[in-house]
Amino acid sequence: MFQRIINRLFVCLIFVLAYNPLVLAADKAGNCMAINQDYTAIQQMIDDGRYRYSRAVSAQQLPEFSYQDGQEFSLYLKYAAKLVESANPQAQLPCPVLTDTYKLLAQQNNWSATPVVSQLVAPFELRQEKTAKAILLIHGLTDSPFMFHDLANFYYRQGFSVRTLLLPGHGTAASDLLEVELAQWQQAAGYGITRMLKDFDQVYLGGFSTGGALILDYLQRQQAPDEKIKGVFMWSPASKAYSELAWLAQYLDYVPMLDWLDLDADIDFAKYESFPYNAAAQVNRLMQGLSKAKPKSQNRVYDIPLFVVASEHDRTIDTRATLDIIGSWQQDSKHKAVADTLMYFGDRKKALDVLPASVNIVVPECGQNQLCQGIADIAHTAPTNAPDNPHYGLAGLYRNCSHYLADIESYRLCKTGKQVILGEKTEENLNKTLPLQRLTFNPYYYQMLDLMREFMAETSSGIGK
Repeated sequence: MFQRIINRLFVCLIFVLAYNPLVLAADKAGNCMAINQDYTAIQQMIDDGRYRYSRAVSAQQLPEFSYQDGQEFSLYLKYAAKLVESANPQAQLPCPVLTDTYKLLAQQNNWSATPVVSQLVAPFELRQEKTAKAILLIHGLTDSPFMFHDLANFYYRQGFSVRTLLLPGHGTAASDLLEVELAQWQQAAGYGITRMLKDFDQVYLGGFSTGGALILDYLQRQQAPDEKIKGVFMWSPASKAYSELAWLAQYLDYVPMLDWLDLDADIDFAKYESFPYNAAAQVNRLMQGLSKAKPKSQNRVYDIPLFVVASEHDRTIDTRATLDIIGSWQQDSKHKAVADTLMYFGDRKKALDVLPASVNIVVPECGQNQLCQGIADIAHTAPTNAPDNPHYGLAGLYRNCSHYLADIESYRLCKTGKQVILGEKTEENLNKTLPLQRLTFNPYYYQMLDLMREFMAETSSGIGK
Protein backbone atom coordinates (compact mmCIF):
# COMPACT_ATOMS: atom_id res chain seq x y z
CA MET A 1 0.00 0.00 0.00
CA PHE A 2 2.82 2.40 0.89
CA GLN A 3 4.42 1.78 -2.49
CA ARG A 4 1.15 2.64 -4.27
CA ILE A 5 0.96 5.95 -2.36
CA ILE A 6 4.53 6.78 -3.42
CA ASN A 7 3.58 6.00 -7.03
CA ARG A 8 0.65 8.41 -6.91
CA LEU A 9 2.76 11.18 -5.39
CA PHE A 10 5.31 10.69 -8.14
CA VAL A 11 2.56 10.89 -10.76
CA CYS A 12 1.50 14.25 -9.33
CA LEU A 13 5.09 15.50 -9.43
CA ILE A 14 5.44 14.51 -13.08
CA PHE A 15 2.13 16.24 -13.82
CA VAL A 16 3.46 19.50 -12.35
CA LEU A 17 6.66 19.23 -14.39
CA ALA A 18 4.96 18.23 -17.61
CA TYR A 19 2.10 20.70 -17.51
CA ASN A 20 4.02 23.90 -17.03
CA PRO A 21 3.24 26.68 -19.56
CA LEU A 22 6.41 26.13 -21.60
CA VAL A 23 5.67 22.46 -22.15
CA LEU A 24 2.05 23.14 -23.04
CA ALA A 25 3.14 25.80 -25.51
CA ALA A 26 5.57 23.37 -27.10
CA ASP A 27 2.88 20.70 -27.47
CA LYS A 28 0.35 23.10 -28.95
CA ALA A 29 2.90 24.35 -31.47
CA GLY A 30 3.27 20.87 -32.96
CA ASN A 31 1.21 17.75 -33.37
CA CYS A 32 1.32 14.08 -32.48
CA MET A 33 3.56 13.24 -35.45
CA ALA A 34 6.12 16.04 -35.27
CA ILE A 35 8.11 14.61 -32.37
CA ASN A 36 8.97 11.49 -34.38
CA GLN A 37 11.52 13.58 -36.30
CA ASP A 38 13.00 15.31 -33.23
CA TYR A 39 15.42 12.92 -31.55
CA THR A 40 16.44 15.45 -28.90
CA ALA A 41 12.82 15.79 -27.84
CA ILE A 42 12.42 12.01 -27.79
CA GLN A 43 15.36 11.70 -25.39
CA GLN A 44 13.85 14.41 -23.21
CA MET A 45 10.58 12.49 -23.12
CA ILE A 46 12.40 9.38 -21.90
CA ASP A 47 14.07 11.36 -19.14
CA ASP A 48 11.10 13.35 -17.84
CA GLY A 49 8.31 10.83 -18.51
CA ARG A 50 5.98 13.61 -19.64
CA TYR A 51 3.58 11.27 -21.43
CA ARG A 52 4.20 8.27 -19.18
CA TYR A 53 1.87 9.44 -16.42
CA SER A 54 -1.82 10.20 -16.64
CA ARG A 55 -3.09 13.64 -15.73
CA ALA A 56 -3.64 14.25 -12.03
CA VAL A 57 -7.42 14.38 -12.01
CA SER A 58 -9.39 13.96 -8.82
CA ALA A 59 -11.56 10.88 -8.42
CA GLN A 60 -14.65 13.11 -8.45
CA GLN A 61 -13.72 14.40 -11.91
CA LEU A 62 -13.16 10.98 -13.46
CA PRO A 63 -16.20 9.39 -15.11
CA GLU A 64 -17.50 5.99 -14.01
CA PHE A 65 -19.21 3.14 -15.81
CA SER A 66 -20.86 0.06 -14.28
CA TYR A 67 -20.25 -2.36 -17.17
CA GLN A 68 -23.73 -3.80 -16.67
CA ASP A 69 -25.09 -5.14 -19.94
CA GLY A 70 -28.26 -3.10 -19.47
CA GLN A 71 -26.18 0.02 -20.15
CA GLU A 72 -26.46 1.15 -23.75
CA PHE A 73 -23.22 1.07 -25.76
CA SER A 74 -23.66 4.76 -26.58
CA LEU A 75 -23.33 5.52 -22.85
CA TYR A 76 -20.16 3.43 -22.71
CA LEU A 77 -18.68 5.41 -25.60
CA LYS A 78 -19.44 8.71 -23.87
CA TYR A 79 -17.86 7.44 -20.64
CA ALA A 80 -14.69 6.24 -22.40
CA ALA A 81 -14.31 9.44 -24.43
CA LYS A 82 -14.57 11.55 -21.27
CA LEU A 83 -12.05 9.31 -19.50
CA VAL A 84 -9.50 9.71 -22.28
CA GLU A 85 -10.08 13.45 -22.51
CA SER A 86 -9.67 13.85 -18.74
CA ALA A 87 -6.60 11.69 -18.10
CA ASN A 88 -4.57 11.41 -21.31
CA PRO A 89 -1.76 14.02 -21.28
CA GLN A 90 -1.85 14.16 -25.10
CA ALA A 91 -5.64 14.19 -25.42
CA GLN A 92 -6.03 17.55 -27.16
CA LEU A 93 -2.85 17.35 -29.23
CA PRO A 94 -3.66 17.76 -32.96
CA CYS A 95 -3.03 14.49 -34.75
CA PRO A 96 -3.25 14.60 -38.57
CA VAL A 97 -3.55 10.82 -38.97
CA LEU A 98 -6.42 10.59 -41.41
CA THR A 99 -7.48 6.97 -41.61
CA ASP A 100 -10.57 5.93 -43.54
CA THR A 101 -12.15 4.96 -40.22
CA TYR A 102 -11.62 8.43 -38.81
CA LYS A 103 -13.20 9.94 -41.93
CA LEU A 104 -16.27 7.73 -41.41
CA LEU A 105 -16.42 8.65 -37.72
CA ALA A 106 -16.11 12.32 -38.57
CA GLN A 107 -19.12 12.01 -40.89
CA GLN A 108 -21.21 10.06 -38.40
CA ASN A 109 -20.34 12.24 -35.39
CA ASN A 110 -19.87 15.65 -37.04
CA TRP A 111 -16.19 15.84 -36.01
CA SER A 112 -13.61 18.19 -37.48
CA ALA A 113 -11.57 17.21 -40.52
CA THR A 114 -8.38 16.85 -38.46
CA PRO A 115 -8.55 14.69 -35.31
CA VAL A 116 -7.00 15.16 -31.91
CA VAL A 117 -5.34 12.27 -30.07
CA SER A 118 -8.36 11.50 -27.88
CA GLN A 119 -10.55 10.88 -30.94
CA LEU A 120 -8.06 8.36 -32.33
CA VAL A 121 -7.49 6.29 -29.19
CA ALA A 122 -11.02 6.23 -27.75
CA PRO A 123 -13.34 3.30 -28.54
CA PHE A 124 -15.74 3.86 -31.43
CA GLU A 125 -18.68 2.47 -33.33
CA LEU A 126 -19.25 2.47 -37.08
CA ARG A 127 -23.00 2.09 -37.48
CA GLN A 128 -24.89 0.46 -40.32
CA GLU A 129 -28.62 1.08 -40.79
CA LYS A 130 -29.40 -2.63 -40.47
CA THR A 131 -28.49 -4.63 -37.36
CA ALA A 132 -28.10 -8.00 -39.08
CA LYS A 133 -24.35 -8.43 -38.58
CA ALA A 134 -21.68 -6.82 -36.44
CA ILE A 135 -18.21 -7.37 -35.05
CA LEU A 136 -16.62 -6.39 -31.74
CA LEU A 137 -12.86 -5.73 -31.81
CA ILE A 138 -10.76 -5.84 -28.63
CA HIS A 139 -7.21 -4.42 -28.63
CA GLY A 140 -4.09 -5.78 -26.96
CA LEU A 141 -1.98 -4.91 -23.94
CA THR A 142 -0.68 -1.27 -23.98
CA ASP A 143 -2.63 -0.66 -27.22
CA SER A 144 -5.75 1.32 -28.07
CA PRO A 145 -8.67 0.93 -30.51
CA PHE A 146 -6.57 2.78 -33.10
CA MET A 147 -4.96 -0.62 -33.76
CA PHE A 148 -8.21 -1.55 -35.53
CA HIS A 149 -8.70 1.53 -37.71
CA ASP A 150 -7.70 -0.35 -40.86
CA LEU A 151 -9.66 -3.52 -40.12
CA ALA A 152 -12.71 -1.60 -38.89
CA ASN A 153 -12.97 0.11 -42.27
CA PHE A 154 -12.69 -3.28 -43.99
CA TYR A 155 -15.49 -4.82 -41.95
CA TYR A 156 -17.67 -1.75 -42.39
CA ARG A 157 -17.27 -1.98 -46.16
CA GLN A 158 -18.44 -5.60 -45.92
CA GLY A 159 -21.70 -4.39 -44.38
CA PHE A 160 -20.85 -4.88 -40.71
CA SER A 161 -21.53 -2.54 -37.84
CA VAL A 162 -18.22 -2.29 -35.99
CA ARG A 163 -17.62 -1.71 -32.29
CA THR A 164 -14.37 -1.48 -30.34
CA LEU A 165 -13.59 -1.56 -26.62
CA LEU A 166 -11.05 0.29 -24.50
CA LEU A 167 -9.63 -2.04 -21.87
CA PRO A 168 -9.28 -0.49 -18.37
CA GLY A 169 -5.89 1.14 -17.86
CA HIS A 170 -5.57 2.02 -21.55
CA GLY A 171 -6.12 5.13 -23.67
CA THR A 172 -4.66 7.47 -21.06
CA ALA A 173 -1.05 6.85 -19.99
CA ALA A 174 1.10 3.85 -19.08
CA SER A 175 0.95 4.72 -15.36
CA ASP A 176 -2.68 3.57 -15.37
CA LEU A 177 -1.44 0.01 -15.87
CA LEU A 178 0.42 0.11 -12.55
CA GLU A 179 -2.68 -0.94 -10.62
CA VAL A 180 -5.06 -2.45 -13.18
CA GLU A 181 -6.29 -6.00 -12.56
CA LEU A 182 -7.21 -8.85 -14.87
CA ALA A 183 -10.75 -8.92 -13.48
CA GLN A 184 -11.31 -5.40 -14.83
CA TRP A 185 -10.36 -6.49 -18.34
CA GLN A 186 -12.60 -9.54 -18.06
CA GLN A 187 -15.48 -7.36 -16.90
CA ALA A 188 -15.05 -4.94 -19.83
CA ALA A 189 -14.78 -7.76 -22.38
CA GLY A 190 -17.84 -9.47 -20.89
CA TYR A 191 -19.84 -6.25 -21.14
CA GLY A 192 -18.81 -5.65 -24.74
CA ILE A 193 -19.67 -9.18 -25.85
CA THR A 194 -23.00 -9.49 -24.02
CA ARG A 195 -24.04 -6.05 -25.26
CA MET A 196 -23.28 -7.15 -28.84
CA LEU A 197 -25.48 -10.19 -28.38
CA LYS A 198 -28.32 -7.96 -27.20
CA ASP A 199 -28.00 -5.46 -30.05
CA PHE A 200 -27.27 -7.59 -33.13
CA ASP A 201 -28.64 -10.67 -34.82
CA GLN A 202 -25.35 -12.30 -35.82
CA VAL A 203 -22.03 -11.50 -34.20
CA TYR A 204 -18.32 -11.94 -34.85
CA LEU A 205 -15.65 -11.29 -32.24
CA GLY A 206 -12.11 -10.14 -32.99
CA GLY A 207 -9.11 -9.66 -30.75
CA PHE A 208 -5.47 -8.68 -31.12
CA SER A 209 -3.04 -10.33 -28.67
CA THR A 210 -4.53 -9.86 -25.17
CA GLY A 211 -7.88 -9.05 -26.80
CA GLY A 212 -7.94 -12.48 -28.43
CA ALA A 213 -7.13 -14.19 -25.13
CA LEU A 214 -9.95 -12.29 -23.40
CA ILE A 215 -12.43 -13.51 -26.01
CA LEU A 216 -11.40 -17.15 -25.54
CA ASP A 217 -11.45 -16.66 -21.77
CA TYR A 218 -15.01 -15.34 -21.98
CA LEU A 219 -16.21 -18.16 -24.23
CA GLN A 220 -14.71 -20.89 -22.08
CA ARG A 221 -16.46 -19.57 -18.99
CA GLN A 222 -19.93 -19.72 -20.51
CA GLN A 223 -22.46 -22.44 -19.75
CA ALA A 224 -23.26 -22.57 -23.46
CA PRO A 225 -22.12 -20.63 -26.53
CA ASP A 226 -24.60 -18.14 -27.89
CA GLU A 227 -25.80 -19.22 -31.33
CA LYS A 228 -25.50 -15.65 -32.53
CA ILE A 229 -21.68 -15.92 -32.45
CA LYS A 230 -20.66 -16.95 -35.96
CA GLY A 231 -16.89 -16.76 -35.70
CA VAL A 232 -13.84 -15.45 -33.87
CA PHE A 233 -10.91 -13.57 -35.43
CA MET A 234 -7.57 -13.44 -33.59
CA TRP A 235 -4.35 -11.70 -34.58
CA SER A 236 -1.17 -12.68 -32.67
CA PRO A 237 -3.36 -14.05 -29.86
CA ALA A 238 -1.87 -14.08 -26.36
CA SER A 239 -1.45 -17.78 -25.53
CA LYS A 240 1.86 -18.03 -23.67
CA ALA A 241 4.67 -15.52 -23.24
CA TYR A 242 7.70 -16.12 -25.44
CA SER A 243 10.05 -15.31 -22.57
CA GLU A 244 10.52 -18.19 -20.15
CA LEU A 245 10.92 -15.62 -17.36
CA ALA A 246 7.50 -14.00 -17.87
CA TRP A 247 6.14 -15.74 -14.75
CA LEU A 248 8.50 -13.61 -12.64
CA ALA A 249 6.58 -10.43 -13.44
CA GLN A 250 3.86 -11.14 -10.88
CA TYR A 251 6.48 -11.34 -8.14
CA LEU A 252 8.64 -8.43 -9.27
CA ASP A 253 5.52 -6.26 -9.26
CA TYR A 254 5.54 -6.42 -5.46
CA VAL A 255 9.17 -5.33 -5.09
CA PRO A 256 9.29 -1.74 -3.72
CA MET A 257 10.42 0.89 -6.25
CA LEU A 258 10.46 -1.69 -9.04
CA ASP A 259 7.41 -0.81 -11.12
CA TRP A 260 8.65 -0.53 -14.68
CA LEU A 261 10.04 -3.11 -17.05
CA ASP A 262 10.63 -0.46 -19.76
CA LEU A 263 10.80 3.34 -19.53
CA ASP A 264 10.41 4.80 -23.01
CA ALA A 265 9.36 8.16 -24.45
CA ASP A 266 5.68 7.24 -24.99
CA ILE A 267 5.54 9.31 -28.17
CA ASP A 268 3.37 6.72 -29.92
CA PHE A 269 -0.02 8.37 -29.44
CA ALA A 270 -1.82 5.07 -30.09
CA LYS A 271 0.13 2.73 -27.83
CA TYR A 272 2.08 2.91 -24.56
CA GLU A 273 5.82 2.43 -24.96
CA SER A 274 6.67 2.32 -21.26
CA PHE A 275 5.72 -1.01 -19.71
CA PRO A 276 4.92 -1.77 -16.04
CA TYR A 277 5.61 -5.13 -14.40
CA ASN A 278 2.00 -5.23 -13.25
CA ALA A 279 0.76 -5.22 -16.85
CA ALA A 280 2.92 -8.25 -17.63
CA ALA A 281 1.74 -9.97 -14.45
CA GLN A 282 -1.96 -9.51 -15.30
CA VAL A 283 -1.71 -10.77 -18.87
CA ASN A 284 0.39 -13.71 -17.69
CA ARG A 285 -2.40 -14.66 -15.28
CA LEU A 286 -4.85 -14.50 -18.17
CA MET A 287 -2.72 -16.77 -20.35
CA GLN A 288 -2.09 -19.25 -17.54
CA GLY A 289 -5.82 -19.48 -16.89
CA LEU A 290 -6.49 -19.97 -20.58
CA SER A 291 -4.03 -22.86 -20.86
CA LYS A 292 -5.55 -24.63 -17.85
CA ALA A 293 -9.21 -23.97 -18.62
CA LYS A 294 -11.54 -26.39 -20.29
CA PRO A 295 -15.03 -25.36 -21.43
CA LYS A 296 -17.88 -26.58 -19.34
CA SER A 297 -19.23 -29.89 -20.56
CA GLN A 298 -21.65 -30.02 -23.47
CA ASN A 299 -21.41 -26.31 -24.24
CA ARG A 300 -20.17 -26.80 -27.82
CA VAL A 301 -17.94 -23.73 -27.59
CA TYR A 302 -15.39 -25.49 -29.80
CA ASP A 303 -17.89 -25.45 -32.66
CA ILE A 304 -17.32 -21.70 -33.12
CA PRO A 305 -15.01 -21.24 -36.15
CA LEU A 306 -11.64 -19.54 -35.60
CA PHE A 307 -9.65 -17.37 -38.00
CA VAL A 308 -6.13 -16.91 -36.61
CA VAL A 309 -3.15 -14.91 -37.87
CA ALA A 310 0.17 -15.83 -36.24
CA SER A 311 3.89 -15.56 -36.92
CA GLU A 312 6.48 -18.22 -36.17
CA HIS A 313 8.93 -15.39 -35.45
CA ASP A 314 6.77 -13.67 -32.81
CA ARG A 315 8.96 -12.64 -29.84
CA THR A 316 6.11 -11.54 -27.58
CA ILE A 317 4.00 -14.70 -27.74
CA ASP A 318 5.06 -18.35 -28.00
CA THR A 319 3.37 -19.25 -31.28
CA ARG A 320 3.64 -22.98 -30.55
CA ALA A 321 1.18 -22.44 -27.68
CA THR A 322 -1.17 -20.68 -30.10
CA LEU A 323 -1.02 -23.67 -32.44
CA ASP A 324 -1.81 -25.96 -29.51
CA ILE A 325 -4.96 -23.93 -28.76
CA ILE A 326 -6.10 -24.10 -32.39
CA GLY A 327 -5.45 -27.84 -32.50
CA SER A 328 -7.42 -28.44 -29.30
CA TRP A 329 -10.24 -26.22 -30.52
CA GLN A 330 -10.51 -28.11 -33.79
CA GLN A 331 -10.18 -31.62 -32.37
CA ASP A 332 -12.62 -31.11 -29.53
CA SER A 333 -15.34 -29.87 -31.85
CA LYS A 334 -18.00 -32.46 -32.57
CA HIS A 335 -20.30 -30.51 -34.85
CA LYS A 336 -18.05 -28.02 -36.64
CA ALA A 337 -19.33 -27.16 -40.11
CA VAL A 338 -16.47 -24.78 -41.00
CA ALA A 339 -12.78 -25.57 -40.54
CA ASP A 340 -10.61 -23.23 -38.53
CA THR A 341 -8.30 -21.09 -40.68
CA LEU A 342 -4.72 -20.19 -39.82
CA MET A 343 -2.75 -17.59 -41.78
CA TYR A 344 0.76 -18.53 -40.75
CA PHE A 345 3.96 -16.59 -41.28
CA GLY A 346 6.45 -19.41 -40.95
CA ASP A 347 7.32 -22.99 -41.87
CA ARG A 348 4.21 -24.90 -42.88
CA LYS A 349 5.77 -28.20 -41.76
CA LYS A 350 6.12 -26.90 -38.18
CA ALA A 351 2.44 -25.99 -38.13
CA LEU A 352 1.42 -29.37 -39.60
CA ASP A 353 3.35 -31.13 -36.83
CA VAL A 354 0.97 -29.57 -34.29
CA LEU A 355 -2.34 -29.10 -36.11
CA PRO A 356 -4.80 -31.68 -37.45
CA ALA A 357 -5.19 -31.91 -41.21
CA SER A 358 -8.68 -30.40 -40.92
CA VAL A 359 -7.27 -26.93 -40.17
CA ASN A 360 -6.98 -24.72 -43.23
CA ILE A 361 -3.35 -23.51 -43.09
CA VAL A 362 -2.37 -20.69 -45.44
CA VAL A 363 1.29 -19.64 -45.67
CA PRO A 364 1.54 -16.58 -47.93
CA GLU A 365 4.29 -16.52 -50.52
CA CYS A 366 6.32 -13.44 -51.37
CA GLY A 367 6.55 -12.83 -55.10
CA GLN A 368 9.07 -10.73 -56.95
CA ASN A 369 8.79 -6.95 -56.68
CA GLN A 370 6.31 -7.21 -53.80
CA LEU A 371 6.51 -5.21 -50.59
CA CYS A 372 7.25 -8.33 -48.54
CA GLN A 373 10.62 -8.68 -50.31
CA GLY A 374 12.07 -5.95 -48.09
CA ILE A 375 10.79 -7.48 -44.83
CA ALA A 376 12.95 -9.77 -42.66
CA ASP A 377 10.00 -11.46 -40.92
CA ILE A 378 6.60 -10.70 -39.40
CA ALA A 379 6.53 -9.22 -35.89
CA HIS A 380 3.90 -9.66 -33.19
CA THR A 381 2.95 -6.00 -33.71
CA ALA A 382 2.32 -6.25 -37.45
CA PRO A 383 -0.82 -8.20 -38.51
CA THR A 384 -3.66 -5.69 -38.00
CA ASN A 385 -2.14 -2.68 -39.79
CA ALA A 386 -2.16 -2.06 -43.53
CA PRO A 387 1.08 -1.09 -45.33
CA ASP A 388 -0.44 2.32 -46.07
CA ASN A 389 -1.50 3.02 -42.48
CA PRO A 390 -0.57 6.71 -42.02
CA HIS A 391 1.02 6.08 -38.61
CA TYR A 392 2.30 2.49 -38.57
CA GLY A 393 2.66 1.88 -42.31
CA LEU A 394 5.72 1.88 -44.54
CA ALA A 395 5.62 5.65 -45.03
CA GLY A 396 4.55 6.42 -41.43
CA LEU A 397 6.86 8.55 -39.31
CA TYR A 398 6.66 6.40 -36.19
CA ARG A 399 9.40 3.83 -35.55
CA ASN A 400 9.18 1.08 -32.92
CA CYS A 401 12.63 0.93 -31.29
CA SER A 402 11.95 0.08 -27.63
CA HIS A 403 14.07 -3.08 -27.91
CA TYR A 404 17.16 -0.81 -27.91
CA LEU A 405 16.44 1.09 -24.70
CA ALA A 406 19.53 -0.40 -23.02
CA ASP A 407 21.71 0.67 -25.97
CA ILE A 408 21.22 4.38 -26.56
CA GLU A 409 23.31 4.54 -29.75
CA SER A 410 21.37 1.70 -31.37
CA TYR A 411 18.15 3.36 -30.20
CA ARG A 412 19.21 6.60 -31.92
CA LEU A 413 20.12 4.82 -35.16
CA CYS A 414 16.83 2.93 -35.12
CA LYS A 415 14.90 6.19 -34.69
CA THR A 416 16.86 8.30 -37.16
CA GLY A 417 18.84 6.05 -39.53
CA LYS A 418 18.09 6.13 -43.24
CA GLN A 419 18.60 2.37 -43.52
CA VAL A 420 16.96 -0.07 -41.11
CA ILE A 421 15.83 -3.69 -41.05
CA LEU A 422 12.07 -4.22 -40.83
CA GLY A 423 11.09 -7.31 -38.87
CA GLU A 424 10.71 -8.97 -35.48
CA LYS A 425 13.21 -8.52 -32.64
CA THR A 426 14.80 -11.93 -33.17
CA GLU A 427 18.39 -12.56 -32.13
CA GLU A 428 19.34 -12.93 -35.78
CA ASN A 429 17.91 -9.53 -36.72
CA LEU A 430 19.40 -7.79 -33.69
CA ASN A 431 22.86 -9.11 -34.56
CA LYS A 432 22.85 -7.64 -38.05
CA THR A 433 24.84 -4.53 -38.95
CA LEU A 434 21.85 -2.33 -39.65
CA PRO A 435 19.52 -1.34 -36.79
CA LEU A 436 16.20 -3.16 -36.48
CA GLN A 437 12.90 -1.29 -36.65
CA ARG A 438 10.21 -3.59 -35.29
CA LEU A 439 7.61 -4.16 -37.99
CA THR A 440 4.29 -2.43 -37.33
CA PHE A 441 2.40 -3.27 -40.54
CA ASN A 442 1.43 -6.42 -42.40
CA PRO A 443 3.01 -6.73 -45.88
CA TYR A 444 0.47 -9.50 -46.60
CA TYR A 445 -2.45 -7.42 -45.36
CA TYR A 446 -4.52 -7.51 -48.55
CA GLN A 447 -3.98 -11.25 -48.96
CA MET A 448 -5.25 -11.58 -45.39
CA LEU A 449 -8.39 -9.61 -46.26
CA ASP A 450 -9.13 -12.01 -49.14
CA LEU A 451 -8.90 -14.97 -46.74
CA MET A 452 -11.13 -13.16 -44.25
CA ARG A 453 -13.78 -12.62 -46.93
CA GLU A 454 -13.75 -16.34 -47.69
CA PHE A 455 -14.04 -17.18 -44.00
CA MET A 456 -16.98 -14.83 -43.51
CA ALA A 457 -18.73 -16.18 -46.62
CA GLU A 458 -18.44 -19.72 -45.23
CA THR A 459 -19.60 -18.84 -41.71
CA SER A 460 -22.25 -16.18 -42.32
CA SER A 461 -24.77 -18.44 -44.12
CA GLY A 462 -26.94 -15.73 -45.56
CA ILE A 463 -26.36 -12.88 -43.13
CA GLY A 464 -28.03 -9.71 -44.35
CA LYS A 465 -29.93 -11.36 -47.18
